[in-house]
Amino acid sequence: MELEALEGLTVEQEVELAGLRPKAEQWQKRKEGFAERYRARKVAAARVVELEALKGARIITGRGRLLPIVLWSWRR
Repeated sequence: MELEALEGLTVEQEVELAGLRPKAEQWQKRKEGFAERYRARKVAAARVVELEALKGARIITGRGRLLPIVLWSWRR
């Protein structure tokens, strides 16, 4: 095993890597997409809170959660 590690990947390992690489790239893109949407929701929620505060309305419940109307708008 140590000798193989020094020489590089075996043929079987190269084939396995070639099969796994597209899956890993696809997963990374999905993960980045989830992160981007999460950031957008956080920015939108912060902006709603800011605008509502300027308006003088209270949109946060007693437990510190946003009202369902704000959550619904995030799901789009």
